[in-house]
Amino acid sequence: MPYISFKTNHKLTLRQENMIKEKSGELISLIPGKSEKALMIHMEDDQIMYFKGEELTCMMIEINLYRNAEFEDKKKLTEAMIRMIHETTKIDPNNIYVIFHEFDHWGLNQTLI
Repeated sequence: MPYISFKTNHKLTLRQENMIKEKSGELISLIPGKSEKALMIHMEDDQIMYFKGEELTCMMIEINLYRNAEFEDKKKLTEAMIRMIHETTKIDPNNIYVIFHEFDHWGLNQTLI
C-alpha cells in the first residue's frame, strides 16, 4: 500500500486539498504496480515550518512504498509531484522536498531524492 504524506506551512483551501488528493491518485501509477485503489494520503497544512531559517512557504512530501521502485520511476513521480504542487498551490518548486521510504521484507531502505 503506498502512503503519501504532505506537510506544509501553507493554508490549503478545500479545492487545493481535493486537487492534491485526485492528482496524487493519478500520479502514483507512475510507479509500476501502484494504483490509487490502495493509496493512503495524509495532509497537514498551516503547520509551523522553517526553511532556510525563515518561515518561507514550503512543503515536505513523504512517499512510503512497499517494495523498492526503480530510480527512474521515483524521479518521474518526484518531478510530477513537484509540478502538481506548484501548479495547485504556487509554492516555489525549490521549496518542495520529496522523500521516499521503501520497505521490503528485509527492513527499511530510505532514498532521498
